[in-house]
Amino acid sequence: MARSITALALALMAMLAPPVRAQDASTALTGNWRGTYVCAQGKTGLTLTIDRQDGDTFSGVFQFYPVRENITVPEGCFTVSGRIGSRGAVDIIGNSWIKQPAGYITVDLHGRVGRGGSSMSGTVATPGHGKLCSRFDLTRIAATPSTYDACRVEAPAVSSGPQDHRLSLAIVL
Repeated sequence: MARSITALALALMAMLAPPVRAQDASTALTGNWRGTYVCAQGKTGLTLTIDRQDGDTFSGVFQFYPVRENITVPEGCFTVSGRIGSRGAVDIIGNSWIKQPAGYITVDLHGRVGRGGSSMSGTVATPGHGKLCSRFDLTRIAATPSTYDACRVEAPAVSSGPQDHRLSLAIVL
């Protein structure tokens, strides 16, 4: 009898608990993410620092740089803002360049946060320029990334208004 009452009480509590919303998942995004993306210039290193968020919106800095497999990529960075949706879907847009290498354009990134919130991956698109990019992959890092001085800026305030939810990455044509 006691087990039945306990089970019934747990079932009622679960039914009355508020549903998990997208903004609850966004709290897992704050911090530093490191990985790579592939575009016309080849494999490129990237660090995404998400430092401000309000519910399901967030902002930070996107930095790109050369990797061992592709040492000719220049360094660059820009501010970003974004939104996390249902089931971990993440859309981020570039706001303004902090350091823009000559010849680079912005592109869109649409991704998903992996289970446990320790990875993020997805596709990179280049609207109006054909298929110049393919994929990005990021992993959460515990350490503060070594952002070079040109990228050390305060991220923009989070906007709660309607936005175009894309991440702008840099590629060279």
